[in-house]
Amino acid sequence: MASAADTQAPNDTKMSSDMQMSGDMQMPQTAADYNTAAAKYDQEAAELDSEAKRHAETGKYYRSLAIPASKQLIGYFTPANHCDHLAESYRKAAAEARMTAQAHRDMAKTRA
Repeated sequence: MASAADTQAPNDTKMSSDMQMSGDMQMPQTAADYNTAAAKYDQEAAELDSEAKRHAETGKYYRSLAIPASKQLIGYFTPANHCDHLAESYRKAAAEARMTAQAHRDMAKTRA
């Protein structure tokens, strides 16, 4: 039989001002903390944009190798489509990171 502690929903606990997230990351407390977090998300977005570009270029490369009406056409289009899918996923993740960075900058303004 499960105890009350085992069945307690994660949202039932109160967040304290000194709550720590998993790992070495702490919840931002000050405007400077929020701005630091925003900078980290901006950096993450830049890295994700770079990955998106790399995969998009790789997809174009595979397509350039394909000869129309040849047996190898599908062989090159399969990895090209895979790269295109990854590029789109990285672009979406970068956009989300930029939105999160902006949210942190907005929160920093409320702490100033």
